[in-house]
Amino acid sequence: MEVRKICQWCGKPFIAQKTTTCYCSHQCSNLGYKERIRERKRQLKRSQELLQPRQAAEGQDFFSFAQAAKLMGVTRQYIYKLVKESKLRASRISGKKSLIRRADIELMMKTKPYERIMPKEDFDITEYYTAKEIADKYKVNAKWVWTYTRQHKVPKVRIRQFNYYSKKHIDAAFAKYEVDSDLTEWYTPEEIQEKYGMTRVAIRSQVYRNNIPSKKEHGQIFYSKLHFDLSKSSEQESKAEYYTVKEAMEKFNLSRDSVYGILQFHQINREKNGRFVRFLKVEFDKVMGVRK
Repeated sequence: MEVRKICQWCGKPFIAQKTTTCYCSHQCSNLGYKERIRERKRQLKRSQELLQPRQAAEGQDFFSFAQAAKLMGVTRQYIYKLVKESKLRASRISGKKSLIRRADIELMMKTKPYERIMPKEDFDITEYYTAKEIADKYKVNAKWVWTYTRQHKVPKVRIRQFNYYSKKHIDAAFAKYEVDSDLTEWYTPEEIQEKYGMTRVAIRSQVYRNNIPSKKEHGQIFYSKLHFDLSKSSEQESKAEYYTVKEAMEKFNLSRDSVYGILQFHQINREKNGRFVRFLKVEFDKVMGVRK
């Protein structure tokens, strides 16, 4: 088997007998091997040089600009740039001496997570939202988008001064808040309070018990007008068919113990509705009619 290849050491073309052959001769192979050994030694030396300032800095809480540069593996000029741009805090203790706290370096690293920067021509913009597009589509504040995406680590890329957020992750996050598009009329909690005289706690309880659709836009909660009115009307119809203990006491001039005694003796079914006990009017009226 003959394969035309280029020697990795001298760069000359040659015919290889195996697909794994990389060099044209035994001499080039030896020279390539020696170069790989030298490169490994250089890498080991560089890694040791990087480790030395870190080992020396163990237990040290304050650094000069030069020490901070060695610790972070950057140039001293870059440290000056970070301080000038207010990305890293430094304290001037004299005319020619400034120090940086270890805690400030760690804080900077913690609050500046990695953001992938890529050329615009390599970027498929259809797979990403801007913060404004998210705010307009899902009716939220643009500042909330910034906070939410950082807390939930939504993938994003930065092109020039603009951030683009993964459309797939944002749509998945808001999927649980989707409501029926046919619903067009909504109550605010204030409107429900005014119409039905309910407290905020009672409203939330009503929504939870009856599974009433809700949505949130710009920090304001809304409840489906159709579903809320239906739940209240069904409650009114249900109340018309039932007595509460208090209603039975007032209608038949009975004590509370007497009402419970009649329910138990005649085995009238009762149910708990919130904090009230209720029972069918037909059954109780029948019992009271017999007693008369």
